[in-house]
Amino acid sequence: MTDEIKTQPTAGKQVVSVPASPQGRTGRTRIRAERNDGTPTVSSAPLLELLGSKKIPPVGAVQMSALLHYLFNAAAPPLRLQVAEVVYRYDHDHPNAQDLFLACTLPWAEKAARRKAEKLFVHPSDWQVELMYDGAVAAAIEMFQVNRPLSSIPNAFRRYLLRALFHGMVRSYFMREENCGIRPVGDVRTVRAHQTVFRNTIEREVIARELLEQVTNYASLRPPVRATLQCIAALGPDFALKEHAFTASGDPDKWKRERGRRPILDPAAIAEAMGIPKRHVHRYLCQARAILRQAFNADGKLFQIH
Repeated sequence: MTDEIKTQPTAGKQVVSVPASPQGRTGRTRIRAERNDGTPTVSSAPLLELLGSKKIPPVGAVQMSALLHYLFNAAAPPLRLQVAEVVYRYDHDHPNAQDLFLACTLPWAEKAARRKAEKLFVHPSDWQVELMYDGAVAAAIEMFQVNRPLSSIPNAFRRYLLRALFHGMVRSYFMREENCGIRPVGDVRTVRAHQTVFRNTIEREVIARELLEQVTNYASLRPPVRATLQCIAALGPDFALKEHAFTASGDPDKWKRERGRRPILDPAAIAEAMGIPKRHVHRYLCQARAILRQAFNADGKLFQIH
C-alpha cells in the first residue's frame, strides 16, 4: 500500500483504490464512499480536472466524499500540497473548498505536531501532542478563512502553511486559558496580596439565614421588639424595604449617597402590618439595634468581607 494514486479498470472507467484504514491518523475529516464490496474508490478524473483547470470540478456528493477520504488517508504529500494550493489560490469560495483544504492540510498538522512535541519534550505525552495538534488544526482553519494573499517568493504557499501550523501549535500549548490574567513579576515580595475573599453564593445565603434566625429569636429582646423583628422577617425584602428618599435641593448627581443608593427599612409598612403606630416601630428598632450590636457585632467586624 503506497501513497501513489493506483488506477484500476472498473466498468470501463478508471478508479483510484483507497486503503480502508486511516493509516494511523485520526478521522476528523474522514469521509467514506464505498462500493458494494466495501472498498472506497475515487475516480482520477476529478483530481486531474482540479489540477488542470485550477477549479474544483462539479462532482456529486459520493464522489466528493471519496475524494476527501483519499486525500486525507492515502494521497502523497506533494499531491496534497498541490490540491490545497489550488483550492486556496483559485477556488476559495467553492462550497467544498474548505473541506478539500483541510483534508490536505490536517495530515501535515498531525505529523508536524508530533515532531514538534518530540523536539520540545523528548518523550511527549498524548495530551501534549493532542494540544499541539488542536492548535495546528485551528491555525489551518484560520489560515483558510482569513485567505491572505501570497507573496511572489518561491514555494510561498508551502512556507505560509508550515509557518501557520507551527505558530498555531506552539501558541495553543503555551497560551492556555488557565493562564489568562497571570502576569510575571521580578520580585514576589513587591506584589500586594489581595485581602478580599469571594465567598460562595450558597454559603452566604446559608449564613444570612442562620443569622436572621438567631436575631429574630434572641432571648434578651423584649417581646414587642422581638415581634417587630419577626414581622420584618415575615414581610421579606419586597415589602419591608424601600429606597432612601432625598430632598430635591441641590444637585443629586453630586451626592455620594445618591450614587450609591441602598434600600432601608420602611417603618410605615412595618407599622401597618403590625397594627401599631409608626413611632413605636422606630422606638423598637432603636432598642433592637443597641442590643443586637452589643450581642453580635461588638467589635464592628460582622459585615466586613475578609
